[in-house]
Amino acid sequence: MASVSTAWEIAQALGLCAVAGCLILCVLAVRPRGGAATAFPLRAHEFLGWVVLGAAVFHVGLLFGADATVVEHIKPTAPLYEYTGIIALLSLLFLTVPAGSALRSRLWPRHRIFQAAHVGAACLLVVTLAVHVIGTGRYVRGRAHAAAYVLLSIVVLLALLRTRARRAPAPRSPHLPRSAGGLVFGRHSRLVLAVVLGSLVLLLAQLRAGTALALREPLMRRSERLPLEFPHDKHRQVNCVQCHHDFADRSGTGACVSCHRSGRADLRIGAEARFHDFCLSCHREPPAYLSGHGHGPVTGCDTCHVPQVIVR
Repeated sequence: MASVSTAWEIAQALGLCAVAGCLILCVLAVRPRGGAATAFPLRAHEFLGWVVLGAAVFHVGLLFGADATVVEHIKPTAPLYEYTGIIALLSLLFLTVPAGSALRSRLWPRHRIFQAAHVGAACLLVVTLAVHVIGTGRYVRGRAHAAAYVLLSIVVLLALLRTRARRAPAPRSPHLPRSAGGLVFGRHSRLVLAVVLGSLVLLLAQLRAGTALALREPLMRRSERLPLEFPHDKHRQVNCVQCHHDFADRSGTGACVSCHRSGRADLRIGAEARFHDFCLSCHREPPAYLSGHGHGPVTGCDTCHVPQVIVR
């Protein structure tokens, strides 16, 4: 189990490095053709992109290798934030693989078109990463952390709006608005500006109350519940009504999900996310009266969703 936990933690560290690398790539100004020598060299930008892609691929691969239950995150019943993680990986692939000089010249005969497509994909990457990171609730927990990450993502998006180098003033195209005329994307500047502004709106939507909870819900309802092992003997220090809250007024009957998956909309919506938040929040930040007693695992799926063993 220790090796599984170590592999899981390494996978999470690689994912965190991939997120940081994506944001850095978007912020660094790449040296334009024949432009300022102080900007980030194009070859270094491409190399860093491949390193970030490798970290993301190993992040996913190690998760699948370390935890059998992770396969649930690529099924239609996966939480919504996992879908945004998949889209982010595909966006990173699009930004990395076709950007090589050989493929780039075939796919985009004009450099301005490539720039616009690249920035559009980068916007999609930043937004989907934000939804994925905030939705997981591992490194970004609570409204304060979410607001800080959204603010960082907004700064990254604004950094994508590259402006022209200061040279002799050239006549501004009548087809470009004044707000977009100084961008490097030529006739596509208005479209790029609209994509960036739309991405800003999507980022700000992550701060709405209940958004993170909704993103942690499965896209489709499961036909069968995942096996779950809850060791009551290891939770003797916890008051029973902390979990079985409905027993305080003697109204509790049956299993937790029998009520939380009932017809009551206030309980049914977000039920799976609430269960995860309830357990993980106590394990990650145990209450004061549990200090000194230790706590169980806070990462991994198989540690709680123990696969059923079929005895023949």
